[in-house]
Amino acid sequence: MPMRPPQHRPRGSRPVGEARRESRRAYDAQRRRTSPWRAWYGLAAWAAAREAQLAREPLCERHTARGAVVPATVVNHRRPHRGDWALFIDPANHESVCKRCHDREIQREERTAAP
Repeated sequence: MPMRPPQHRPRGSRPVGEARRESRRAYDAQRRRTSPWRAWYGLAAWAAAREAQLAREPLCERHTARGAVVPATVVNHRRPHRGDWALFIDPANHESVCKRCHDREIQREERTAAP
C-alpha cells in the first residue's frame, strides 16, 4: 500500500486539527454571546418538554405526512422562538422530527425565511 510522503511544516506552525479546534472554540464563544438562549436546551424544563413531545408523537411528523414511518429523535420549534421563553416551552409550538429532517429541510426553511 502506498504511503504519503512526509510533509514539511515550518517551525512554529500548528497542526491543522489544532487550528480547527481553536476556530471552533471562537465560533462557539461568539454564538453564546449572540444567542444566550441556547443554554435553555440544557435546562430540566426543556428535557421534560422534549420527552413529553416525543412520548406524545414518537414518529417524524414530516415523514408521516409523506406516508413514511420514521422514528423522531429531535423536537423542533414550529415557529423559531428567538429568545421568547413562552414560545420556547409552549407544547403547541413543538414538532417531533427525525434528525435528517431537522438538519436538512427545516434548516433550509429557516435560512430562506430569515427576517
